Amino acid sequence: MADGWKDFIAGTAGGFSAKVLDYPFDTVKVLLQTQNSLSTPTPTSIGAQSSTISTMPNYVRSSTTTPNTTPQQQKVYRGAIHCLRYTIKTRGFFSLYKGMTSPLLGSMAENAVLFLCYGEIKKIMGEKPGHELSLLQLATAGGMSGAVGAVALNPFEVIKGKKKVQIISYPFFGNNSHVSIVISKTQCKCKS
Repeated sequence: MADGWKDFIAGTAGGFSAKVLDYPFDTVKVLLQTQNSLSTPTPTSIGAQSSTISTMPNYVRSSTTTPNTTPQQQKVYRGAIHCLRYTIKTRGFFSLYKGMTSPLLGSMAENAVLFLCYGEIKKIMGEKPGHELSLLQLATAGGMSGAVGAVALNPFEVIKGKKKVQIISYPFFGNNSHVSIVISKTQCKCKS
């Protein structure tokens, strides 16, 4: 079991490192994917005067944008680099990491399970020192451990998606626990 613990710890460390590095890019992806579903702030939508339009980026302020129109379908970001720069400029660098707790735990859990399952499945398939498994056996072990890892990660991914949209659009959820409770009450078709 000592090898199992090594696999588990290595997976946990790998999951932590990977999520810390890729989470800002995931935030940019979600911002780009949801930009059309979010309403663009205008005087009409928030009851402000023309000062709101003056704080909008130039590409959002078009000649057709007047204080009485709501340009909900206009894109906020021109692309990934612009989204990254604009988010850092308007919300700060650490806003790219908002809501990272659940995905971080999920990534650590997923990789720990993947590494542990992969090592254990290889042992079950007959891997021993001096006896290597075939490529097909290694692929099978990887596929089986990937299926187990996907099941372990799914709840974290659902919470991450809901939390990111909440952070971007409106402050509805208080924390990850609140997100979990709301999701389970509204989307689970379980009979009690």
